[in-house]
Amino acid sequence: MRKMLLFTAIFSITAMYAQDGIAQEKTVTMHVSGMTCGTCPISIRHRALQMKGVHAATADINTASASVTFEDSEQSPQAIAQAITKLGYPATIMDAKQ
Repeated sequence: MRKMLLFTAIFSITAMYAQDGIAQEKTVTMHVSGMTCGTCPISIRHRALQMKGVHAATADINTASASVTFEDSEQSPQAIAQAITKLGYPATIMDAKQ
């Protein structure tokens, strides 16, 4: 009986935090201009991965885009775009998904 109560309590707490949106993983896609060589996407990816809460990042010179997966409790799409822009590659948010 105690195990069942403990399980129910843990499950309820976990569900509550998930519903409140605490630390949800999101992905933002950005248009990134100014990439001129094969090193540019590497620099963008490296900068994004240095940011707290970022789990994955890709950049593509052919599509002039970048995609970054992050924890929304640690980062925001605007902060990521701003960091890439400060690096010298103007970034504009195209899409943000959960």
